[in-house]
Amino acid sequence: MKRRLKPYLLALSLGLYTTAGYAQEIFSWSKNGGYCSPSVVGLPRAKALVVKYEALPNFTMRSTGRQGNYGNSTATLNKNRRLDLRLRFPIINKPSLTIAGGIKYAHEEFSFRSAELVRSTYTFYQDLEDRPLKSIGLHFYVIKPTRSNKYFVLRTSIDLNGDYASERFGKSESLKFSMTPLIGWKKNDNFTYAVGFSYGYTFGKPLIIPAVSINKNFTCNWGIESILPINVRIRYSPNDKNYFYSGFELAGGSYRLDNRDSFFMPFSRLHLFQSELRYMMNYERAIHDWLWFGVELGWRKNLRFNLTNGPKANSDVIVANKLSGALVANASIFIVPPKGMLRQK
Repeated sequence: MKRRLKPYLLALSLGLYTTAGYAQEIFSWSKNGGYCSPSVVGLPRAKALVVKYEALPNFTMRSTGRQGNYGNSTATLNKNRRLDLRLRFPIINKPSLTIAGGIKYAHEEFSFRSAELVRSTYTFYQDLEDRPLKSIGLHFYVIKPTRSNKYFVLRTSIDLNGDYASERFGKSESLKFSMTPLIGWKKNDNFTYAVGFSYGYTFGKPLIIPAVSINKNFTCNWGIESILPINVRIRYSPNDKNYFYSGFELAGGSYRLDNRDSFFMPFSRLHLFQSELRYMMNYERAIHDWLWFGVELGWRKNLRFNLTNGPKANSDVIVANKLSGALVANASIFIVPPKGMLRQK
């Protein structure tokens, strides 16, 4: 059984790469070809298949109506929960070029305290609890090394974000595109850096921002992985079966919402924009050679949570919301390539 599983596990992991800020997910190909690898030593093996469940319990939402007769209100949420599934696969895997694809699915729900929701006549809370937010995406990762110390990285993604029903699955306003091109230099096996820009919805609205990636090992056990200003993570690894992380990250998204059969039928271009800053601590450990688990704990600070009648986060706002800080906890299980397969490369 193990022999039959290993080729599939390796195939799942070969093309894995996100942005340089997530350096632990770089696939390190064979260096025999004399090409520059953007990875540094000491990174954990790449994640090929990831299942993650996250929950944010007990926080407050304060809402201000900007259009219509929605008024103002405050309520407490019992839970904001999210399920993430991610799969990555190789397309081209050569020393001179790596191209990989990825598929993701995310499902997010909001749950208010039932007694408060029954007493409340605030339609936004009822509407938000009745509709899950979904995201289905296709991602591509390209790494082009050179025979010098220079390399090029491109990450692109196309996502369908919304509460879409099946008959509206392909609605163009649900499509979200993001891109991060970088040019990098490898000083040695313990230090790489790259510069470029990132276009996407990290701040809850489409925006182009400069990006600077720094990945460096300070000692055999300590290192940093970053792509500024999106995230910074300090890594500590006492051995190759245990990894600890601490840092911050910016996260955000834009969702196209269906106005049919809702309290917002007068508005035909409903969008929900959200962005947040997270301070997180993470622990990852091997269960088996190719099977790992991770747990994460931290604090979420909300930056934006606006319901609008258009594709801009700060224009045509229907309801502006402020969410209090909240504890974040998640658990994940993931598959990595077996050590034996990597040694055969």
